[in-house]
Amino acid sequence: MTPSWRLLIAIAIALLLNSGCERSGQDTDQPPGSGSGPAAPVPGNLDTIPIDLYDNYTETGDLAAIEKRGQLRLLVDPSRSAALHREATQQDVEIEQARLMARRLGLELVILEVPQFSDLIPMLNAGKGDLIANNLLVTDARQEQVDFSSPTAETEVVLVSATDTADVDGQSSLRGKVLVVTAGTEFERQAQDFAQQHPRVEVQVRDDNYIDLLVEVASGDADFTIVDRQALGLVQQFRDNLKANRVFPGQRQLAWAIRKDSPRLLEAINEQVRLVRLTRPGERSVGDLEAIRERGVIRAVTRNHPGTYFMWKGQILGFEFSLLENFAKTLGVRLDITVAENHEDFVRLLRNGDVDISASLLAITRRRQAEGMAFSDPYLTSPTGIAARSGAKLAAVKDLAGQTVCVRRASSQYQVAEELKQQVPDMKVEEVPGELDIQQVIDKVVDRECDLAIADEISVRLEQAWREDIVFALRLPREENRYAWMVRESNPQLLRAINEFFAEPSTDDRIPELYERYFNSPKRTRVEIEEFNRSGQISPFDDIVRRYAEQFDFDWRLIVAQMYQESNFDPDARSWVGARGLMQVMPNTGKQVGVTDLFTPENSIRAGTRYMRWLHDKFDDKGINQENQVWFTLASYNAGLGHVYDAQDLAEQKGWDRRVWFDSVENAMLLLSEEKYFKQARYGYARGQEPVDYVRKIEARFRSFVALLEAQERRNKQGTRLNPRTYLFTSRVRYRANNAPALPLTRL
Repeated sequence: MTPSWRLLIAIAIALLLNSGCERSGQDTDQPPGSGSGPAAPVPGNLDTIPIDLYDNYTETGDLAAIEKRGQLRLLVDPSRSAALHREATQQDVEIEQARLMARRLGLELVILEVPQFSDLIPMLNAGKGDLIANNLLVTDARQEQVDFSSPTAETEVVLVSATDTADVDGQSSLRGKVLVVTAGTEFERQAQDFAQQHPRVEVQVRDDNYIDLLVEVASGDADFTIVDRQALGLVQQFRDNLKANRVFPGQRQLAWAIRKDSPRLLEAINEQVRLVRLTRPGERSVGDLEAIRERGVIRAVTRNHPGTYFMWKGQILGFEFSLLENFAKTLGVRLDITVAENHEDFVRLLRNGDVDISASLLAITRRRQAEGMAFSDPYLTSPTGIAARSGAKLAAVKDLAGQTVCVRRASSQYQVAEELKQQVPDMKVEEVPGELDIQQVIDKVVDRECDLAIADEISVRLEQAWREDIVFALRLPREENRYAWMVRESNPQLLRAINEFFAEPSTDDRIPELYERYFNSPKRTRVEIEEFNRSGQISPFDDIVRRYAEQFDFDWRLIVAQMYQESNFDPDARSWVGARGLMQVMPNTGKQVGVTDLFTPENSIRAGTRYMRWLHDKFDDKGINQENQVWFTLASYNAGLGHVYDAQDLAEQKGWDRRVWFDSVENAMLLLSEEKYFKQARYGYARGQEPVDYVRKIEARFRSFVALLEAQERRNKQGTRLNPRTYLFTSRVRYRANNAPALPLTRL
């Protein structure tokens, strides 16, 4: 990278600050963006709290009573967290407006996820929440139970099938076909009516969320389901083999719901609903900054990619996402993200008015400018060079002779390849499909499908954050990418605002920090424990761990092994994403389990083990044995439940056992960093190597601790002393993951 002198100084300052704040004992052989410690409890929504983890209360009063509590509790069902949103949804808009309303009323918005859809209205009326904003259809039956706001939107109810299923009409025979619907929804009633017209269809009413049922239909495990257009649209963001097979007659209204006899709250809600209808997602606009401010939303397109926009530990992260979020705040508007399917989308979506900004580490090119696009001032520059497998030695351009260099024709590197070919005629240029991104081109080099690739240094750094088989082998002279945001030429006000944003000192300071976080995070390793005292302690916190491990039914030695992996037993450890303490618990997660001061050892251990228990219960009743449940729990603590669910689904598609972690689901987890897999995954891109390494390291360390403690007990009985250094080495050999006998990981 060749940044400006101002950026160089800022990077140096950031490095000094990081070296003084980050704890050296913390495990940092993790990919950038992953941090450490547990994910947010609900995958994909850091602000959503499972209601059974929340320290809840009962309140059935109107707005005055709610204001005394200081919180507005919004109830949603699991559809809120069912996938990484590749586009804004109606519910995203409604929840953001609920947040604005709460702020206007001086309240904190708390989003609580109920176990299933049918729990929404009973929990609202029981005083466990104050408001439902869940794409709720207005029906006569529901109007007897709750009061509805003014409609937030209209929708249609549709019968959904796979795209290759014949359209259903009144004469269709559905013998042997299965229609699945979610219990407690309006879709259940619609299914019963449908079954009267088609009596040979089998209707299954299930507690599963309707998003899960849509995925079942996409996977071929069911033939039909019934949902509204909004739910279908969300799943079509990552599964393209679904269609609305039949549209049931009539427009249906969506609205917010509250308890009856709450007139002041209803009045406040209706005022906010008026704004909801002004900011509907999906409406095209090519307006400039004034139109964006009036709409209250700025729309950006990027990629689901480790340097731009991705989900990890239940948080949305990414270099571009962080900058876009800050820019939206300066404008006082909401940020909507659209994920590009291919490189052509960055121009197409802008031209069509679907988005306002393209921000995805885009290089300034003459071709894009010729298509009516304008670029901001560059915010990063990065040299272009040759990516090669580790061990490659390239001293000069002439060393490219006889080598095959892969490049995408649509990329900014293609012209570089042509110029190199003129200098080195013996170099072979091989075009690869334009839909591949640079990470996939680098994969081709590692897999020996190509010798080399032309890449910018930032892309190589992203890969080096989690793998060691690729290097930036040769920097090409005078070749440099300048990265900028792209807008329509017809939006000069927006372009001016972006340039002013990048010129702000706060942004100028933020960029090197983000660069260091996402592209330049050094990989460090650490030595294993080499001390073991005569009393049999494997950490300074054994007594605390024993107490909470017993309370939450875990083997205490497993929790100690996990604690070492998280923080190296440093109670003051803090990760760049804000995870804190011995168990590297996120503040939001700690708050959800009733813990605030996470640097206190007991608090951190209590929060971490309680959260582990909650994750562990998510794998109950799924045919998974106790040992594998623990591996799935650890993987979820590290990466988030969503990515683990995706890996299980992918393992099943591959013919592997979804109930087994080692050499099965862990292999599928590794595939979630490949575009052909993560594009079809609910939670998108995952740095699969991290949870795989995380689980294996804890498993090996746990078995070492078990062996060490057992050996010490035997030595104590014999009156001799154990040499811990020698025994830890031999125990790692004896207790390898695939050769070790099963050990009890939870208390029976």
